[in-house]
Amino acid sequence: MLDRRAFLGLVPAVLAAPTLLGCTDRVKTHEAGSYDAHATTRHKDDASQAPRIAIIGCGGRGADNLGDLIAAGANVVALCDVDQGALDRAKQRDPKNPLDARTFRDLRELFARRNELALDGVLVSTPDHTHAFATALALRAGLPVYCEKPLTHSLAESRRILALARAARVPTQMGTQIHATENYRRVVELVRAGVIGEITSCDCWVNKGWCCGPTGPVVPPPATLAYDLWLGPAQESPYVDQLHPANWRKYWAFGTGTLGDMGCHMMDLPVWALGLDRASVGTAEIFAQCSDIDSVACPEWTEASWAIRRAANGGGYRGLAAFGGPASTIKDPLVLRWFDNGRMSPIAQELGGKDRQDYHGRFNIAFQGTNGFLFANYGEFLVLPKAIADEPKPAVTAIPPSLGHHREWLDAIRAWRAGSVDACDAPLCAFERSSVLNELVLSGTVAARAGNRIAYDFVEQRFVGSGSHANPEQLWSPQPRSGWSLSDADLDAVLRGVSIRNA
Repeated sequence: MLDRRAFLGLVPAVLAAPTLLGCTDRVKTHEAGSYDAHATTRHKDDASQAPRIAIIGCGGRGADNLGDLIAAGANVVALCDVDQGALDRAKQRDPKNPLDARTFRDLRELFARRNELALDGVLVSTPDHTHAFATALALRAGLPVYCEKPLTHSLAESRRILALARAARVPTQMGTQIHATENYRRVVELVRAGVIGEITSCDCWVNKGWCCGPTGPVVPPPATLAYDLWLGPAQESPYVDQLHPANWRKYWAFGTGTLGDMGCHMMDLPVWALGLDRASVGTAEIFAQCSDIDSVACPEWTEASWAIRRAANGGGYRGLAAFGGPASTIKDPLVLRWFDNGRMSPIAQELGGKDRQDYHGRFNIAFQGTNGFLFANYGEFLVLPKAIADEPKPAVTAIPPSLGHHREWLDAIRAWRAGSVDACDAPLCAFERSSVLNELVLSGTVAARAGNRIAYDFVEQRFVGSGSHANPEQLWSPQPRSGWSLSDADLDAVLRGVSIRNA
């Protein structure tokens, strides 16, 4: 167990981080395929028309996304999945009214035919290792894109996707659907109102684990699965029994373990409530440990801590001052902590023992403040001690209800088609903001595999320091297969249809 006092003793002074500039104007490069004027101006005179969306990945979470998109008013015109069974089920989701959509097995063919489809956007809900490639193609083509969490499989991919998003200036959204719920909004308001005082730490956890991917038995892939297309950027490897449709999360080559799967949902709440953008996170000290450091399988459990320097002369985390409250007098860093698969939050454990309550089983997030505690999960919250909970709540700027996570993105597409310069920033989980959360989570997985304390600069998007772990990404840097990289050349080859002709 990582003791807070012991951990803080490891944290040196963190350098102030410069302010991050916002999105740049859309950039049209000279590269073929880097900007698709046809796709981005097609409906400029009819912004109210239902956005024409393609879904890549139709099973599991993708099936949920399909239903949510249709309910939010999208016109789903294309479906793409490497599993013919998932594709057929999506097409026939309503047997009495089959979906009128083109179908594809290869996402590269879909992008090569994007103008025929007159696309307004692409939704990506594939396994983690193909998130970045599909998302990069959409951005390179100048198309709005929604991508499931985690946004990318690696930190290097996160840097590239953010750069492409800033150049494309199109509406983006990371698939953290809980961000649109009422409970998260009310918790954010309570934290920002200072109900439990200045926040000193926040624990996040889940009581599950994607663990220990086996290396066998090796069996033929399911008959419906185009396994080579499923591998996509990943290096060739034999198919392991039950890898598809969900157990890929247990392997580093395809997934990001429990922290990568669930961290974006749980840590989203403190990142939002505490206003943790790139400038305020600055350079974070990260210490993590896991059950096993393995080159193939994700660990049985992971604990991770991020220490974020308090504000000094305008830099770093500013606490309640960021929301119009008093400036912090706390000198210690703000500490975020993660626990999964049976590892216990000290806050939940200690308070639960005192109160004889299973706070760890009931909740997933615990804020510790100078005056009390605030527990939360997806649907409820609890303020302790009860005397604080019973006090009148301070006035705070209310966060209006969301029209829906998918609706935010679709409405932004409509506004963008009409020429709104603010449309790309309208979705609350736009890549400019959600990439910070993505990198917090992924830096924790890297720290656990490094087995040592490391530091990550969120403004420069790189690890800093010296010694053998100055660049821990070198310990885990998956190399894409030929033609599947995020380089301009590989992306443009797909957009021009060259990859399909040469396949």
